[in-house]
Formats: sequence, C-alpha cells, structure tokens
Amino acid sequence: MSGKKRYRIKKVMNNNVILAVDLQSNLEMVLLGKGIGFGKKENMVVGLDPDRIEKSFHTVDKKIEKNYLMFLSQINENVLDAVEEIISMAEQSLGKLSEQLQVVLTDHIKFALERIKMGIVIDNPFLHEIKVLYSKEFEIGKKSAEIIKVHTGIQISEEEMGFIALYLYSARQNKTINETVKDTRILRELVEIIEKELNYKINPEDMAYNRLVNHLMLEITSVMDSKNTKNPLLKHIKDEMPLSFAIAKKLANHLQKNKNVIISEDKAGYMAIHIERIRELAEADSSA
Repeated sequence: MSGKKRYRIKKVMNNNVILAVDLQSNLEMVLLGKGIGFGKKENMVVGLDPDRIEKSFHTVDKKIEKNYLMFLSQINENVLDAVEEIISMAEQSLGKLSEQLQVVLTDHIKFALERIKMGIVIDNPFLHEIKVLYSKEFEIGKKSAEIIKVHTGIQISEEEMGFIALYLYSARQNKTINETVKDTRILRELVEIIEKELNYKINPEDMAYNRLVNHLMLEITSVMDSKNTKNPLLKHIKDEMPLSFAIAKKLANHLQKNKNVIISEDKAGYMAIHIERIRELAEADSSA
C-alpha cells in the first residue's frame, strides 16, 4: 500500500461515492472518485491512491453530512461524472472553488436536465449581463455543455450555460448563488432605469454597454467607504451632462434602497459619463 492512504469504509453510497474514516487523521470523510466504491464493503480497510480521489468532503456537522450523502446517492452517476469533470476543468482555469459547488451545481444540473426532458424552457433574464461580467465563467459554461452532452446525451441551452457561469462565479468569490443573482438582478434593474429614462433599448453587443455594466457592477459590489475619491470633472459633468447626471442620481437612490450602498455625487458623476455615452448612441440612432 505504498503511497496509498488507508481508510476504513463506513458506507458505500454508490460506485463513485463512499463515506470513510481516514486512519491517519481519524477524520470521517466523504470521498468521490470514478469507481472508488466498486467492490467495497462496510468496515473494510482499504488503501486508496490519492489520484483516484477526485474530491473529498469533511464536516463536523453530521446533519449536513447526512443530507449530502443522501443527496449524492440519489443522483444519476452520469450526472455526478459530468459535474466532477466540469469542476475539475473550472478549477484549472479559475483556481480553487468552494466545496459547496459540488452540491449546488449537481442539484442545478439534475433539475435542468429533468426540465429539458419535460420540454420546459427556462429563460435566463441575465444572460447578456453574465456574458459581459462573468466572461471566463461563461466560456467554461459553454465547455460544460459539451461535457454534459457526452455524459448524458442531452444538449443544454445557452441560458443554462449562463446559469452554470453564475454558480462558478459564486464559488470563485465564495458567495452564495442568491447573493450573485441578487447583484446581477440589481444590475439589470439599473440598466432598465437608464433605458426607460432615455426611451432607448441598449444594444448589449455595444462596447458602451460593456463599459457601463462593468462600472455599475463595481458600484453594486463595493462596500461603503468613508474615503471619497473626488471627481475633478463633477462641475463640468453637471453643467454639460445634466440629463445623464440626473439619471445617475436615480441609480444611486436605487442602489441605496436595494444594497445599502451610498453613492456620492462624485461617484454619480463617473456613472453619468458612462450614461452619457449611451445617451449619445440613442441620439445618433434616433436621427439616423
């Protein structure tokens, strides 16, 4: 057993998931790996090559561990294999991701595949924002679609690729998916305020849109800071871009209500510059 770690098997969930005790640390672990549970029985002491263990999970909370094991035991092995490959690929590109991703992404993909089989189409209202803000994660989402197709024979939509990107971004930032969705939703609302005020539908393929949403997301995710960067152009912006500055103030109010983020006039001025670019595009399109 040279080079192998010794474990005592406590429970075999399926061929790819076991509950075992690490005999060196005496920690109870959930171990995941292709075929890792095949031929294993309870109380058996085995030596496992570290390369065979694709993922390990340890928690002192027995309720969480029990729910996790029950969840994994109910998932089709093809789905588990696909998720393992997706996470492995994602970590090569994005770095170490939250361990919780294993559960939440598996759960999402499981239900996504069930919806597809039932012919239910799910809209992703944040797809344009996801492509701009989480571009690395979205590229992995596209590759994930290929992996899912290989393992399950089912093709997921671009909308689902976007949802996978949201989960990857959340795991990368160690945030919950609810936090990420909330921030993305608020961003969408800010864009809608601008569109309503200008009576103009912004083209998500335009570079001005890209710059706008990236700047707005920085404001959404920023923490309140007592230091305030002065905007040397503020007076000029107020005088020369009154409509854009007024819209920026509305965005600031929306952020304060929904994220408790205080946007100073100086920061609103910087937002107004991006809004002004959109206003100019709207004006050019209306006169074309």
